[in-house]
Amino acid sequence: MQQLQIIAGLLVAATLGYLFYRHTVRKAETIATTAQRLFGDVMSMLTDGRIMPSETMGVWKVQGTYHDHVFQLQAIADTLAVRKLPSLWLMVTLPMPQPVFVTIDMVMRPTGPTTFSKFDFLSHTVKLPDGFPEDAVIRSDHVSTVIPSEIIRPHLKLFQKLRGKELLISPKGLRIVVQAAEADRARYGVYREANFGDMVIDAELARRCMDTLIALQQGLNVDDE
Repeated sequence: MQQLQIIAGLLVAATLGYLFYRHTVRKAETIATTAQRLFGDVMSMLTDGRIMPSETMGVWKVQGTYHDHVFQLQAIADTLAVRKLPSLWLMVTLPMPQPVFVTIDMVMRPTGPTTFSKFDFLSHTVKLPDGFPEDAVIRSDHVSTVIPSEIIRPHLKLFQKLRGKELLISPKGLRIVVQAAEADRARYGVYREANFGDMVIDAELARRCMDTLIALQQGLNVDDE
């Protein structure tokens, strides 16, 4: 009897292990398939573009080279905003060391938690330089931060008239976050479901973000010389 109980226990454990494995495989396959669709147009611009693993539902990643710079691009479904349609954010990162010693984070209309950044945890709010959007807020991790406004100012149109949400400048790299899409209003209103349909990331929007980050990187390095 005891042996039968041990065998039964092993069979149950093996079955549960197999089901967990299949669930993990299906989850990874779903994430990869969605990433391939989302970034289908963007991948054609990237050299050695590849899907990066993501263990989180609602987050899809790719990485590749554009104009000799390695970029990381992520699509992030944000469902935490209160009284707003869920957004699909496109996060474009240039993970290259920069000649700055502080973190500078500009966010447009920060009315809720910024799930895609650490903006909420930066301790110092910096006065907006002349010509910057009035609905922008800049924070830093250092009280005496000097904003490289002359370098940033030529690129503010992305945040004033387009869909720019965040510009991050840090010693580890640069990042731009833009809104790629909003969830379907009808499905969210009825089912509270963040459904973006068969949406595909706009390749020109991604290109604009990458070109802007390259220009900022060059400006910061020239300014440091």
